[in-house]
Parts: sequence; C-alpha cells; structure tokens
Amino acid sequence: MKKLTLLSVALFAVLSTGCNQAEEYDFYIDDSDAWHTFIEGENFNSDGLGVYLRGAKSGKLKPVEFEVENGENLTAGQASVTIKYGEYSAEYPITVKKEYHIACVGDSLTAGHYWANESYPTFLGQTVDAKYKVGNFGVNGISITGYGGSFSSTAPNQRYIKQDVYTNCVNYEPDVFAIMLGTNDATEWSKAEPTFTSEYKILLDSFIEQFPRAKFIIMVSPPVVTPNQFGIPNDEIRDYVNPIQRELAEEYGFEKLDLREEFEANPNFATEYLRPNNDNVHFTKAGAQFVAGRVWDIAKEFKL
Repeated sequence: MKKLTLLSVALFAVLSTGCNQAEEYDFYIDDSDAWHTFIEGENFNSDGLGVYLRGAKSGKLKPVEFEVENGENLTAGQASVTIKYGEYSAEYPITVKKEYHIACVGDSLTAGHYWANESYPTFLGQTVDAKYKVGNFGVNGISITGYGGSFSSTAPNQRYIKQDVYTNCVNYEPDVFAIMLGTNDATEWSKAEPTFTSEYKILLDSFIEQFPRAKFIIMVSPPVVTPNQFGIPNDEIRDYVNPIQRELAEEYGFEKLDLREEFEANPNFATEYLRPNNDNVHFTKAGAQFVAGRVWDIAKEFKL
C-alpha cells in the first residue's frame, strides 16, 4: 500500500516564552499532498506543501509562512529546492522532467487489437496537455495470471509481469499508471481465480517499489456481450473479476475508473462502445474515445 511521505528536518532552536520557559522545535515539512515532479521551465508549485515548527515535547504543529529558493525556471535534472523560514532551511527533493508519462497497462482492450490506431491510448495521446506523453503497454491476449487469453497454453509463465512489455513499461518511467487487466483471466477463471488477487498485487507492488511517487488508476473491466468470438464470459467478469478490481483500488487508495458502471449507464453501450460482427469485446472508436476522456478526467487532477 502506498504510504504518505513526511519530511522532518532535524534542525532545532530554543524559543523563549513569556513565562521564561523554552521548548525545542524542529522544522517539519508535510508533503503528502504536494507536487513532487515538475516540467522543465516551470516554477516550483508549493500547493499542498505544509511547513511547520513542531514542538519537541508537545508535538504541536505551528504553521509558518515559508520562502522557496531556486524554485523558478526549474531545470531538467534539478534535484531540490530550498525551503526557508527564518533560521530554518531544508533541501526539499523534487524531480524535474521534460514531460509527464502516462503508461496504459493492459490487454487488447488497451493495445487496440486489430485497431491500434483507434486504441484508447491513441486517443488519450491526442487529448492530453502538451506536457504529457502517453505510452501504450497493452498486449493482445495477455492476463494477470497467465491463464485465459491467447497465452494460456504456457501459463502462468505468460502473465503480464513476465513479458517484455512489462520491462518496456518500467523503462518508460511512468508518472501515472492506467491499468486495465482481468478480462482475459475470466476466460479460464477456474484456473485464474486462486492467484488472481495475489498476482495483481505483485504487479502493483512492483510498480510502486520502483515508482513510489507515481499515481495509479485501477480500471474496472468493462462489460462484454456474450456470446463473442473470443469466448470471454461477461458473467465471470461481472461477478468475480470486477469486485476484486474494486477492492484492490480501495485497499491501495488508488483512483478507480469503473468502466462496467459507466458503460452500462449508457443503454446503447453494446452497439456504441463495442465492436460488432460477433466481436462484442473490443472498443469501437467511440468506445475508445470515451475511455480516453475518462482517463484524462482523472489523470489531469493528479498532483505528480
């Protein structure tokens, strides 16, 4: 589970009171709701940054008005700015990049299947601000557990985390992960069920360990229409996969994008959002654009 980060700088001073008593204070910085990553040329954004004097004995926090040095026109590779209040100062660590990276992790619903140029990451890339870049790390037929999809003959060695696409995703150094996996696992749910939750957590924990400041969107797999040419059962996705995805989003404190609820809110989703001619699983252009728009609605609100 992701944890809040509190930066406490061990600088102490003795402040006299009217009763001729004194208490030691340390310079305490709460950055749990602050920006940590910036784009080259931007100025440091202190929104959400709390700077306090904390009583060593009482533990009480006294908010202070602080100044920032080296916080204008940030340069790529710059590692810190200086937070100052009176005689107190601390080097506050930051990351400065040329662009933010959104990694779309998933199966063919992310890859786009036969229509990669109409995948939701493609439309997301056309929607985001100029300082964002989108990477498509979807693979046709892949699953969390290795069961289901087109890799099941060699499962579980073919689970997502064992593929080159996982390494490519890590090398992309994402700031935001949008993860939509689980649809293919449903096709062999009796085999996938025992390890689905644990394998999903292994994937999440591996991303968190390498990118502790990254933000995550857990996408609840959308409905499919049964029958379809891929043998993907809608009931198993709805009754088993979706509840686990919702539970994981809550457990980890991640943003949840419930595509089942949002698709089914449109009474015409089966024809508007899903491919016809017995596909009934992959997104139409309108479906991919809808998903892209919803991912951006969430991602643009993140403090990175």
